[in-house]
Amino acid sequence: MSPAPASAASQLPMAKDFSGFLSLEGATRKKSPLKSLLPLMRGDMISLGGGLPHPSTFPFHSLSAQITGMRPAAGEAHQQKAKTASSDLVTVPLAPQPDKIESLTASLQYGTGTGIKSLRDFCREHVRSTHQPQYQDWDVILSAGNTDAFSKVIGLLCNRGDKIFVEEWTYPTALETLDPLGVGHIAVEMDGEGMTATGLRRLLDNWGSTPEQANESKPRVVYLIPTGQNPTGATMSVRRRMDILAVAQDHDLILIEDDPYYYLQFHVEGGSWMPSLLSMDTDGRVIRLDTFSKTLAPGCRVGYMSMNARFCDIMQYHNEVTIQQPSGFSQAILAEMLVSHWGQEGYTRYLTENVRTEYLKRSQYLQTALKSYINSKLASFIEPSAGMFIWIKIHLDQHPRYKTVKDSVLMLELFGKCIENNVLMVPGWQFSCKPKPQDVDAADVLNCWFDEDANYLRATFAYASFEQMEQASIRFGRTVDQFFSA
Repeated sequence: MSPAPASAASQLPMAKDFSGFLSLEGATRKKSPLKSLLPLMRGDMISLGGGLPHPSTFPFHSLSAQITGMRPAAGEAHQQKAKTASSDLVTVPLAPQPDKIESLTASLQYGTGTGIKSLRDFCREHVRSTHQPQYQDWDVILSAGNTDAFSKVIGLLCNRGDKIFVEEWTYPTALETLDPLGVGHIAVEMDGEGMTATGLRRLLDNWGSTPEQANESKPRVVYLIPTGQNPTGATMSVRRRMDILAVAQDHDLILIEDDPYYYLQFHVEGGSWMPSLLSMDTDGRVIRLDTFSKTLAPGCRVGYMSMNARFCDIMQYHNEVTIQQPSGFSQAILAEMLVSHWGQEGYTRYLTENVRTEYLKRSQYLQTALKSYINSKLASFIEPSAGMFIWIKIHLDQHPRYKTVKDSVLMLELFGKCIENNVLMVPGWQFSCKPKPQDVDAADVLNCWFDEDANYLRATFAYASFEQMEQASIRFGRTVDQFFSA
C-alpha cells in the first residue's frame, strides 16, 4: 500500500475521546515535573538543575557493531532487489559528530520517556508507511518490548476487578501479567483464523444474561494476537479483522493488537503485508504493539507502541517513572543501523528477504518432518501462515483408554513420554484461559495438566537446527506410537 499524501492525511478524522476508558492509574498519571525542565535546556541556557551524570564519567568511548548490509548493490536500481551478502560497520561515537545520527553522550543520558528521537521518528515513519493510520492524531512511543508495553497498556485501561476479552488459547505471560493486578479475563472462541467476531459479539450482546454477570460491568478491552497467533499459529484474514473492528465499534471497545509476528508472514505478495487492525481504525481505539525482538534480536529490549495521542502522552508519563526509556546502548546502535545504514527501504528488504524467508523455510521443514514421522490419525496440525509455532492436536479419541480416564491424565502421560524420549514441546494447558485450581503447582510441569480440553502441544521451528527438527520429529513420532499402543 502506498503512503497517503500529506494533504490526504489532513482530511482524516481526529481520534475519538477515549478518556472514559482510562483506569484510575491512567487517569491520574501526570508528566514528571523533573522531566518538564528538559525542554528548557536549549540555546544559551546554563543548567544547574538536572542531576544528569557528566559524560566524562562514561567509560564507553564508542559503540560498534558489524551488521548485515542491506544497501542496494550497484546495478540493482532497476531490478528486483536481491539479498546483499555484505556487512557494514556501525559505530556510535562518544561525542556528537556531524555525520552521525547519535552519540553516546546523548543516548546514555536520561531521556524524556518517549525514546531517542531519531529511532522514534524512524518507527513513526515505518508505521505511517506500512499501516497508514486512518485518523490524524496518532503517535508512536518506544517501549522495552511488547511484554513491557502490554503491562503498561493494562495499567492504562484496567482497574482491579475489571475483566478483558482474550483468545481461548493465548500467550501465557499475558495471563500471568493480569492475575497479580486483579484483572480477570474472558475467553472468546477461536477457529483457524484466531478469535471469532461472532463469538465476541455473542458474549457482548448477551452480557448480563448469567447470574455471575449481573453485577459486573461489560468488559471494554480486547487483547488479541492477529498474526501468527501464539500458540496456534492462526492468522486473521482481512475480513476477520474488519469484523472484529466492527464489533469493537458497535460495542465501544479498545483493541490491544499485540503483533510481534507481523513480519513473519509467509505468503507476502509484492511486499504487501496483511493489513493491520491499526490500518483500519478510524477512531483511535486500536493500541498496536510492535517489537524488534522477533525481527532483530530479543536482547535489544526495544519495541514501539502506536495509539491515539492522548494515550501516548500517558504512556510517556508511565515510562518516565519506570524504565525512563529503553536501553540507550540498544537505541543508539539501532538508530545508527536503521536510520544511517538501512533506511526504511533497507529495513523492509531485511524483513522480507531475511526474516520472512528464514522462518518460511523453517516452518516448511518442520511441517514436512512432522508429516513424515507422525500418524495423522493420532496427531495433526493446521499449516501456520505466519509466526513461529505449530499447534499440534492429539486425537485422544483414538487411544485405547479414552473415556476410561480423564483426558488430562492421558496428556500428562504423553508429555512424560516425550520427556523420556528427549523431545520437548510446550504443554497445551499452559495457554489455557481456564482458572488454575488452587491445589495445582503450575511450575511442576511433570505432574500438572489441569485443563481437560487442552489436548495440544505447541512446537516451534524458530530455534532448533534443521537436523534437530528432523530428529525431534522422529522422536515425537515414535513417542506418539508408543503412547497410543499402551
